[in-house]
Amino acid sequence: MTALCFQNCTELGKRAPTPIREKEVTLCMKCQEPFNSITKRRHHCKACGHVVCGKCSEFRARLLYDNNRANRVCIDCYTTLVGVPPSPASLSNSTQRRRSILEKQASVAAENSVLCSFLHHMEKGSGRGWQKAWFVIPDSEPLVLYIYGAPQDVKAQRSIPLIGFEVSLPESSDRLERRNAFKMSQSHLTVYFSADCEELQRRWMEVLSRAGRGEELQSNGPISEALEEEGEEPVPTGEST
Repeated sequence: MTALCFQNCTELGKRAPTPIREKEVTLCMKCQEPFNSITKRRHHCKACGHVVCGKCSEFRARLLYDNNRANRVCIDCYTTLVGVPPSPASLSNSTQRRRSILEKQASVAAENSVLCSFLHHMEKGSGRGWQKAWFVIPDSEPLVLYIYGAPQDVKAQRSIPLIGFEVSLPESSDRLERRNAFKMSQSHLTVYFSADCEELQRRWMEVLSRAGRGEELQSNGPISEALEEEGEEPVPTGEST
């Protein structure tokens, strides 16, 4: 049983959850605030296994699987287990910050996507180097590219409407040193990408090009499964670098 199942079943607190790996999450799975090593550290809810920040896990509830001892739990599990909602002050620090246009859980979006995989990316003129991220084009929004820090994040870092973008291979003047690179450009915005293999590069260029023209897209299924069927090495879905 996965951590996500516990919120909707009667075994919450009766069995130890399978915790989500901390390295797979860059944002609190409750308030969506980004983690950092100083003021926003990662904690596991001992009831559901979600990775949450200190503010969203400052609650204590007795768990049957741990001999009815009080454990750190998230705000949702506290309400379910104790039967009393947290104070308004606690709510203002967590649930009221959830609503966002980018709140589309990466794992759910990936299961119902036109295409998703890790890519390295860099925005021209941003002053920032290459970064690795999890990219998803959902079936429900096939003309929007969502960028996540990790596959288990509950909120995207950014979304890019794709209509109007032109996709091409980089030119020598771009001076890119990464292999399997490509770019998409619109007006004054150019974003460079680098894929782990040529097949992944080809698929992303095809899908992004069609989305840029406003064409209807169909789901290709998980990219790792498709590559395995064609004899390619699957794209790693581990931690970001």
